[in-house]
Formats: sequence, C-alpha cells, structure tokens
Amino acid sequence: MATARHCGEEAVTTYFSVTNVTKRFGGLVALDDCSFDIEPLRTSCVVGPNGAGKTSIFNVITGFIRPDTGSVTFKGEDITQASRHHRVDRGIARTFQNLQLFEELTALENVMVCLKDESANDPLTAIFRPFHTNAVLRRKTAEAATLLEQVGLGHKLNAAASSLSYGQKKLLCIARVLATGAELVLLDEPTSGLAAGALDAMVELIHKLKAQNRTLLVVEHNTQIVQRIADEVLFFHRGHLMARGTPAEIVANEELGRIYFGKGASR
Repeated sequence: MATARHCGEEAVTTYFSVTNVTKRFGGLVALDDCSFDIEPLRTSCVVGPNGAGKTSIFNVITGFIRPDTGSVTFKGEDITQASRHHRVDRGIARTFQNLQLFEELTALENVMVCLKDESANDPLTAIFRPFHTNAVLRRKTAEAATLLEQVGLGHKLNAAASSLSYGQKKLLCIARVLATGAELVLLDEPTSGLAAGALDAMVELIHKLKAQNRTLLVVEHNTQIVQRIADEVLFFHRGHLMARGTPAEIVANEELGRIYFGKGASR
C-alpha cells in the first residue's frame, strides 16, 4: 500500500511556500503550524473534512486574513503582511465559494473591469487621453472576449451575469481571475454544485489552465475529481496539514479515509 508523505518532509521548491503558519479565532485554532511548498506549473488539491482549515489557508495566502505566526513567500518575496492588491499585482488571484460578480453587468464587462491598464502611469497618457481611452477600451474589449472564449463563454459576451446559469457564473469568475494576469490561481470548490456536463467542462478548463503555464491550488471535495486533476494532494485536518502525496497515495491511505469519510463510509 502506498503511504502518503507527511508534511515534515524537506521542501522541494521555493516558488511558493507557507511556513509555520498558525491562525486562531478566539479559542478556535483554524490553522496549526502549517508548512508546505507548491511547485510551479502543477495542480495541487487541498482536501479534508469540513472545518479542516482549507478556506482559512486560502484566506491567508490571498491576504484576506493575517496569520498570528508564520510566513507566506512567493517567488522569493515575503508577502505575509502584503495587501490583497499587492498579491494580485504579483500574480496571485482566487475564486470564492460564494460567487462574486457584478450581476447587473454583462459577462464582457465583468471581465473588463479586472484587466490591468499597463499604460496607466505613462505621462503621455494625460496628453493624449481621448485617444488613449479609446485604444484601451478596444484592447480591453478584445482581451476580455478572448478570455471568455477560453473558459467557454464566448457565446455569452453580452449576456448579463444575472442571466447566466450557476455553472456559467463559475466560469465567469475564473475568467475574471485570469484577467488579472495571475500565474498562481486559487480555485475554491470550482466543481461544487455542477451537473455532470458542467463538471466535465470545469475539469477540462483546469487542465487547460495548467497547460497555459499556470500553477493551480484547488480546494476540492470530490475525490474522483481530485484524481482527475491533481498532481499532488494536501490533506488538512483540524487546522493541521496532516499529509501530502499523490492522489493515489492519499486515496489509498486508510487512516485518511476514515477521517475524511467516517467509519464505514464509502468513497
């Protein structure tokens, strides 16, 4: 039987690292001395029972909460105390379990507002502002349309976000993340609530994102999906990173199975 590697092993890469992170909310320990690295251009899945600390570690990584102790490092920079905006500028962006969209805007407009304006600080912009504004609008429209095409929403450019199905809204959220230029993409339960067809489309998109030279960190409850998308699995339990390994190693580990599924439960 394959045995999952435990989290005390030596780090493989310094592309992204969480080191000795602890976070408490009153008497609740949400994260307990967690340490792990993520290798670039791979898909790592975060799994574990409810309350294991999966969302908390996402919130620490993206700056929505600060750890009480420990550090977060990305490409050699300590970003533990960095703002959320700085992390996005550096190339880290995420989706949320609760979809965050501008419901009254079109799909195209939702993506356009997330695109960077690389020439915003150009002093010539102030001189030629009318021409600049028109050029930026054309560029952003084209870029947003391309991103929507990539996620499978090319036929919904002018549809209001409120009119999209739940699965389409999830795809739109991912397009918005891609619009930031993120290279480290965090997806929080991307397949939850999806019907079979939409689920397969999401799995295909995740593979496509990896093929486009992105690194992915994915919270996922469905172990069958984990086995389809993950290069590595991080198993959290009670705020502690209990084990890490390949999907096959984690699934084969009987102790982790009992924790995740409960005694006598089937996978």
